Amino acid sequence: MAKTSTVNIHVLPEIKEEAERVFNYHGLTLSEAINVFIKHSCYVGGFPFEPEPAPYTDPESIEALIEAELLKKDKNAKSFKTIEALIADLESDDDN
Repeated sequence: MAKTSTVNIHVLPEIKEEAERVFNYHGLTLSEAINVFIKHSCYVGGFPFEPEPAPYTDPESIEALIEAELLKKDKNAKSFKTIEALIADLESDDDN
């Protein structure tokens, strides 16, 4: 077996789990998939795909996503089962 080097990377746990699911579906471990990426990057002399910006990189969208995450964690935040219930609440004069 060839000698290997260790590479430590920091990844959000949910991203790591999703990547493991994707690569396991294709019969690869995360380590094997990263090796494939690195080898192919070396072969083509760059990224093996065209990097694209994240779909929500404008400040307004990022702010909305952060607000949504905070609301998800807020046990006092209102939630609605239907859009009609949301609209009715928005149209009501009640501030609670």
